[in-house]
Amino acid sequence: METEILESKKNFLGDQYQTLNTIISSGGSKEFLGRDVSLKELDAMDEDKLEAYYKIYELNRASKIGENIVKGAIAVYSIFVNKVLPIDDVEKLKEDLNNDYILTSVLKNIAGSIAELPTCEKLMSAFSLCFITFNHIKPQAKEPCKDNESTLESTLERQ
Repeated sequence: METEILESKKNFLGDQYQTLNTIISSGGSKEFLGRDVSLKELDAMDEDKLEAYYKIYELNRASKIGENIVKGAIAVYSIFVNKVLPIDDVEKLKEDLNNDYILTSVLKNIAGSIAELPTCEKLMSAFSLCFITFNHIKPQAKEPCKDNESTLESTLERQ
């Protein structure tokens, strides 16, 4: 009887159950569900509780995607603006922008709205990958190379 109920639950809420099962099995229940949940507790949940935990998971996942996208976008912005403007400390600029509540909340809302679209979920993962990678690129100094200038001048003088 108990296995029939469990099978019925798995069939009824298959994707949600499997997602939560994967999160719990991988040790991410505290991070994504707000508390440690065991597989035994998952199996004992009724459909309403299962759906409630799945909603909590979706909100936390969207929040994490939003945070990664915002941090990445700010990192990319900082690197590119450093190519155009003489920024004294790019890391400080990133920190200041990430600490600006208004900027980050607006960017999180935009990223969250996009992440909620079913067709954009995989695209947001790709953006997150790119932004995290860009965040680890160190900007290079923009000092002109004096050797190239002197070589150019001597070449022009010979002509």
